[in-house]
Amino acid sequence: MQKLYSILWSLAILLIMVATVVFSIGFILVAAVVVSLFGIYRYYLMKRRSKEFKNRPYTSGEVIDLQAEVIHETITIQDKKRDEF
Repeated sequence: MQKLYSILWSLAILLIMVATVVFSIGFILVAAVVVSLFGIYRYYLMKRRSKEFKNRPYTSGEVIDLQAEVIHETITIQDKKRDEF
């Protein structure tokens, strides 16, 4: 009877190990498929968006073109030092 229990426990442990290995390999394969499908989706999405950007460079918001502020007076470092005293 003791030998039968020993054999059953060995089979149970072996079955658990095999199930763990099969599950791990299956999980890795499923993850690889999901990542590759996501990469393909992003590739085609970016390809489609690049066509839209060629037609409309500004997709959202308003483009405001402001001119730079021009400072006409020239201030030197020596003028600043005089103002500090």
